[in-house]
Amino acid sequence: MSTILNSLLFLALLACAFVPACASGQTLSPETQDTLDAIAARQPKLTAADRAAARELNVKGDRAYRHRRYDAAFTDYMNSYPNAPNAYAYIMSGDTYWRGVLEYQQSQSKGASGCPLDNTDFVHILSMNLNQEQKVGLALVDRHFPGTSLSPGFVQRAREETACLQAMAQKYASLPASSCIDLKLLEHCLGAPLIQ
Repeated sequence: MSTILNSLLFLALLACAFVPACASGQTLSPETQDTLDAIAARQPKLTAADRAAARELNVKGDRAYRHRRYDAAFTDYMNSYPNAPNAYAYIMSGDTYWRGVLEYQQSQSKGASGCPLDNTDFVHILSMNLNQEQKVGLALVDRHFPGTSLSPGFVQRAREETACLQAMAQKYASLPASSCIDLKLLEHCLGAPLIQ
C-alpha cells in the first residue's frame, strides 16, 4: 500500500513541477482560476483591433499613472483587458487601485486624528483585488501567455508587492473590524511606482 501512496505522491509532485503556480508555491483562488479560464476561452476570438485597443488603453493608463492620476489610470487599465486580456493591465490595475486608496486616505488623514481607514471591509476588498487583478496578471506571466513580454524587474517588483499585500491581508484578517489600517505598511508594500 505504501508503494502505491509513494507513487501517487511522486506523480503529484511531478505534475506540480509543470504548473507554475504550484511549482512556485502559489495557490490560485477560485476567482483567479475562473478569470484565467475565461481568458483562455476568449483567446481564439480576439482580433487585431482588440489587441490594438488594449495597447492604446495601457499607454493612456501609463500616462495617467506617471502623473499620479490613479483614478484615470485605473479606469484605463480596467478597460484594457476586456478588449484583450494582458498581464500588464491586470498587474497595473491592482497596483493603481491601491495607490489611489493610499493617496486618498493620506490626504484625509492630514492633521486629523482617528483612523482614516479601518478594517471593516479592508481584508475582503484587498483579497478580492489581489485575486482578480495582480494574481491573474502574474499567473499570465507564469504561463507565458501570448503577448506577455514584461521586464524581469517589473515582474519581480509586482511579485514582491503582491506578496506583501497578501501578508497584510492575512495580518488584518485576524484583527477586529475596528482596527486601524497602518497606511505606512500599505505604502511600504506598494513601494516605488511600478513604472516611472
